Amino acid sequence: MFGIGKKKSGGKLATPTIEASAEETTMAPPTSLGTTPDEALQQLRDGNAAFLRGENNLGHVKAGDLDDLQGGQSPIATIVGCADSRTPPTILFNQGFGRLFSIRVAGNTVDRRGLSSIVYAVKHLKCPLVVVMGHTGCGAVAAAESIVDGAPLDPSLEEMIVPIIPPVLAARAGNGSPVEENARWVARKLATADASLADAIEAGTLKIVAAVKQMHSGEVKFLDV
Repeated sequence: MFGIGKKKSGGKLATPTIEASAEETTMAPPTSLGTTPDEALQQLRDGNAAFLRGENNLGHVKAGDLDDLQGGQSPIATIVGCADSRTPPTILFNQGFGRLFSIRVAGNTVDRRGLSSIVYAVKHLKCPLVVVMGHTGCGAVAAAESIVDGAPLDPSLEEMIVPIIPPVLAARAGNGSPVEENARWVARKLATADASLADAIEAGTLKIVAAVKQMHSGEVKFLDV
């Protein structure tokens, strides 16, 4: 997982990239709709707090809201989440159309295509925030733990489970939560997985954070990476 997206010696690319125009390379990229990474993060915090209070505004979302988005999208955050049906980012963060760029796979890990999607959101949609969000009671993490404990690996689930084994081992070595460590692990890897992400972080136009949704309450707990 990861270790891709940067130019290697000899000019070889580890993964396809989209070349920026001369104008893009000479100007500091603006954040989405002028939103800074910290402002985007606060909007997610506020949205989750409203959801927990029962002040969900998604009931007011209607098809006509798409009219203003026909010219493009400017999401405030990219959510790398688990595919679990109980963890929909738009509902948890109380956000409507055009607000969240979602990449969801069981175990909230990132493969080559997922990384390319994140790079696209940051580099071309000017998305200022990436949130890697796991959740308590994650079946994919539990499956990785069972493999660590000696259970046989189902070949059909290998691509889902194997990337989660290192953070499970790290959590056990530090007596931490495997779910939290998995989210942190992916967030840390993303920060250096592609040059465009690392450059945006250095420029202050991007922040990558980890979070865990509490299954019993719906609260999203943001973590120190």
